[in-house]
Amino acid sequence: MARRPKAEGSEDRREQIIDAALRVFARKGFARATNKDIAREAGITPGLIYYYFADKEALLQAVIESRSPLRLFEHLEPAQWDAPPSEFLHAILCQALNIIESEQVISLIRTVLSELLHGEEIPLLPKLFLPRIIAVLQRYLRLQRERGMVRAEVDPEEVAQVLLSAMMGLVMRRQVLRDTSVLRYSHEELVSLVLKTLLPGLLPAS
Repeated sequence: MARRPKAEGSEDRREQIIDAALRVFARKGFARATNKDIAREAGITPGLIYYYFADKEALLQAVIESRSPLRLFEHLEPAQWDAPPSEFLHAILCQALNIIESEQVISLIRTVLSELLHGEEIPLLPKLFLPRIIAVLQRYLRLQRERGMVRAEVDPEEVAQVLLSAMMGLVMRRQVLRDTSVLRYSHEELVSLVLKTLLPGLLPAS
């Protein structure tokens, strides 16, 4: 049977459900959240969720796709690919931190980490979005290496791994450990500190 066309305004309804899911997942965790909880948060009937999403895992995927930094990395404008490494990395990492450290996203991260530590079953989806971000960084660095904007001996995969690990480590220290020595920095200052260490080994000698 053909799927019936979605009514006008259905995209707004879908976004409403995703926002509600983010709040519920952040508050209760993925394992304990139910579609009934999400429907109540969104002010809709539980059955309406299944019109847009096959199951709770599909809803989590939608949250990750649209409410995490993944969207930034996978929807780059053509001009962004042409930006020099110092400009590109500073801009994209600052934007990513703004998203990650927003109240709801960081609450979700803390809750998921707690579930993992207590042996809860979490779908692979949250673990899979990091390799996708790394893939985009690799592609950009490879392109800039071909253009001579990055040293020829640089391994794009290694740089992408180190860069993402550094940023995620800082986020964990700030938002999970509440380390005041890094909490005092703004997002721009944090990114500048990381790039000040990384860029000299990345860029060709002037």
